[in-house]
Amino acid sequence: MLKFILDKFIYSKEKEGNVMFCERCGTKLPDTADFCTNCGNSIVKSAKVAEQNIVDTEIQLRVKPTFSFGYMVLPSLIIYSVLIIIFSLMFCMMSVIAGIVIALICFILLALILGIKTAINKKQYDSYSYDFYKTKVIYKDSFLNLSEKEVKYKYIREVTMRQTFVQRYFNIGNIILFTNAETGFGNGIYIMNVEDVQDVYKNIKSIIDV
Repeated sequence: MLKFILDKFIYSKEKEGNVMFCERCGTKLPDTADFCTNCGNSIVKSAKVAEQNIVDTEIQLRVKPTFSFGYMVLPSLIIYSVLIIIFSLMFCMMSVIAGIVIALICFILLALILGIKTAINKKQYDSYSYDFYKTKVIYKDSFLNLSEKEVKYKYIREVTMRQTFVQRYFNIGNIILFTNAETGFGNGIYIMNVEDVQDVYKNIKSIIDV
């Protein structure tokens, strides 16, 4: 009679959720059981079942790359301007007017090219986002084609921050999430040009805890 009551109890619990098995005797048990009803063994719930029960829909942290005009455009502007001036001076040796005209044409073309490049790069940076949840990070890219990738934290083996001398001047830096090969991200997820990178790095470390 007692066995019938226990079997009926287990059956009703099985209908409510997942089932698991006792590691000692193999008896089927509901995922809410703490002890085996057959041998009395203490049940250690698997990480997989525990993970399934986590409702992970709340974003803990959102990170977006920063388009820094000073860092990404200003160096190119200075270098190309110097080259144009040198090139124009060479023409000035033959004709001052020709040198000035060449310089004006080159500066107009430079402004046009850098303007187009800046607009495209800014649009591209605005389309990136990295959303950190309790158990996963979701990377989104909506620049040309919409794409979304998800990586569980258990596949992330290291979180690193890198900041060059120039990046430190502009208060930006890079954060790399090194992942296992099975995630499909190669060596890792690179979050480029993050503003206040040191604070963001600490927040990511506290969430992922690697």
